[in-house]
Amino acid sequence: MRKFDPPPRGDDPRYPKAREALLVLGAVAAEDADYAKNRNGRGFSKADSTKGHALAALSLVAVVRDPTTYAEVTSMAARYRRQASRIAQAALL
Repeated sequence: MRKFDPPPRGDDPRYPKAREALLVLGAVAAEDADYAKNRNGRGFSKADSTKGHALAALSLVAVVRDPTTYAEVTSMAARYRRQASRIAQAALL
């Protein structure tokens, strides 16, 4: 029988950072429809494309629940933060 693993508490201090990181990855993934097949300066790099899309699709609870996943998501989001801010600025125009 599987052990019940309750979701992390809502007051977990990792939630805001994980949420922001998922928003960054989601914005970059939305610009990377071709999975880096074309060199257009948009979306993930070829090396990060598959993993970036997979991480962007995770739920907030899944990211906060696993420390390794949390570290991967926040690390990749840090690499793409500037690109995501450019995407957001372009959307406002």
